[in-house]
Amino acid sequence: MGDERGRDGRGDGRGGTGDPGPVTVEQLLARSGGATGRRAARRTGEVPIPLEPGESLPAHRGPLPPVPGGGPASGTRRPEPAPPADGGPRRGLPPVPGAPAEAHPSQPVPPLPPAGVRHSGPVPPLPGGPVTGVRHSAPVPPLPGLPGARPGVPPLPGGGPTGVHRSAPVPPIPGLTAPAMSGAGSTRRPAARTRPERSPGRRRLVRLALALTALVGIVVTYHAGLYVYVDRGISRVAALAPEGPEVLVPQLQERSTTYLVVGTGLPGAEGPASVTTLLVHVAAEGTRAVVVSVPPTALVDTPSCRGDDGSVRDPVTEAFAASLLAGGPACTVRAVQQLSGLRVDHYLAVDLGRLPEMVDAIGGVSVCLPGAAPTAAAALPLPAGTSELTGAQVSRYLAPGDAGSDVTGAAAAERTQLLLSATLRSAMTVGTLGNTVELTRFLTRAADAITVDEQTTLGDLRTLADALGDLDGDAVQRASLPVAQVGYVPAGSDQAHVLLDGTGVRSLFDSVIEDSSVPAEYATPVVAAATAPVDPAAAPATAAGAEQPAATPEAQPLTVAPAGVTVDVLNGTATPGLAATVADLMRQQGFTVGEVGNERGTVGQTVVRHGPGVLEQARTVAAAVPTAVLQPSDAIGDTVQLVLGPGYSGIVPVQVAAPVPPAPETAAVDTPAAAETSAAASTEPVSCG
Repeated sequence: MGDERGRDGRGDGRGGTGDPGPVTVEQLLARSGGATGRRAARRTGEVPIPLEPGESLPAHRGPLPPVPGGGPASGTRRPEPAPPADGGPRRGLPPVPGAPAEAHPSQPVPPLPPAGVRHSGPVPPLPGGPVTGVRHSAPVPPLPGLPGARPGVPPLPGGGPTGVHRSAPVPPIPGLTAPAMSGAGSTRRPAARTRPERSPGRRRLVRLALALTALVGIVVTYHAGLYVYVDRGISRVAALAPEGPEVLVPQLQERSTTYLVVGTGLPGAEGPASVTTLLVHVAAEGTRAVVVSVPPTALVDTPSCRGDDGSVRDPVTEAFAASLLAGGPACTVRAVQQLSGLRVDHYLAVDLGRLPEMVDAIGGVSVCLPGAAPTAAAALPLPAGTSELTGAQVSRYLAPGDAGSDVTGAAAAERTQLLLSATLRSAMTVGTLGNTVELTRFLTRAADAITVDEQTTLGDLRTLADALGDLDGDAVQRASLPVAQVGYVPAGSDQAHVLLDGTGVRSLFDSVIEDSSVPAEYATPVVAAATAPVDPAAAPATAAGAEQPAATPEAQPLTVAPAGVTVDVLNGTATPGLAATVADLMRQQGFTVGEVGNERGTVGQTVVRHGPGVLEQARTVAAAVPTAVLQPSDAIGDTVQLVLGPGYSGIVPVQVAAPVPPAPETAAVDTPAAAETSAAASTEPVSCG
């Protein structure tokens, strides 16, 4: 076949030049007279067909096909042979199917010569190749890493003696040990570096550190969730009115903070007496605080405010506690601002009936009393010093004692302040904060017992706790509002009220607004005794003569027994029948009771009024009434009067030792009964600092 020329050497022309050989399709097309076949033969490398006499190759226009019907491009193109004159068929064209018989058939193809097969000529050699023989391609070098060498291929530079090229060993990474080599040119990867095995002690430390980290994370997450839960569980009310017109000099109060603490549901009390109120003012730097108690029955002017039911209350003059009971927290805040001129920044109401439950939740509280004054009017009096209280004892300590013993409510407010500060301080200790169960129980009960304004947070309550209990005694000043009259009954009312001293109240709060302090004449005397014992020798001597300010009885041995004392009992409070009740108690202690009646004027506290010649008898009476103070007077002669006023606490036994010669201290009575009686009769304050 024509496609086998040049492949196996049979197309080398050995068939003879006279042998025409086989004819290919291209040769047939070329013989038909067209130029397409010849160009195809030239393109495929076929041997050109011998031309007819006088025939030449058609002109080649390069890549462009010949132009149909175009004239000869040059003289080299063979002219188209003229058709036969006799109308015979044209040479080289096959007859057209269906053509008429008179059409001229194309010239028949001459028969192939009978000789043997003619092979095509040899393929001409490539340029630059050898003249004879087969030209082989250049040897291909072996791929890197393949074993063995190909014959005839020279070894690559750096190859082994057998011609196999091996890759160079990879240098080790700096800092790592060189890999172990199994032989020259080994390509094995180095073994992974192994860490030294930890010791058992180190493994235990790692596990312990991980466990502690997980535990701390759980505790922190729990406390954060508990904080959010309690903060959302606290009842909140719209109580504040910082822009009220009753606020005085607001630019002086921008950095200070004022808390209004209201206790409701005082055990054993009803109506206005069941409300205790503390106004706590913390200085701008946070190192000083003032605590002022407001009598629940004090007559105050309540501005127009919005009550709990949403209605607007008209301005009214009423008892201070009525502003809360009849109006609501918003009215109480407006009443305090109207009375003091202070801007109330935080409102806190505590249900005192639930305070014992809070105390039980943390296992009790510790209360330190500098003297008997705070417990004087309590149903459960406590001794001076430190006492551990349970929930039941807290309830009895909060409850008032004898009727009329705390007309102004100052003693109840002070007891409330002591218990609140002690409870909050105990809740903030490390032991409580670390005991998750105890802390959760306390905060859950506290959330049910307190009500705050919409802006107050638990952080603000912590600041209040610091102001009530954590500041040094000298940094916290306490005061009660000055009272002008006790038992005042307004026209058209049957309720007794406390009439405040307007001038004194204004002077007190002006000092608080200006420099966060209380004037000396209004400060509660027990404040100094809260941090340091009172030195009897330092007490000023009481001068005889005209009316003088009240003085504390000197802590000296009593010389006159109750049987040798005659005392008049006068009622200076609004409680009917209080003088008769106290007179009976005095008789039980051995005193002789003279006149029993009412005091014509007003007193700010219980006093023992006496003439210049009966000082020792007055001291014995004052020892039986712990909250009383001596008040000398020339107007009553040699008479001793017990005037009952705010802060009356009750009667305690008095024992006067019989006069004996000087003896060693071991001769003194040392019986338990005598010690108890002596402790009860002692009025010396105790340090709580």
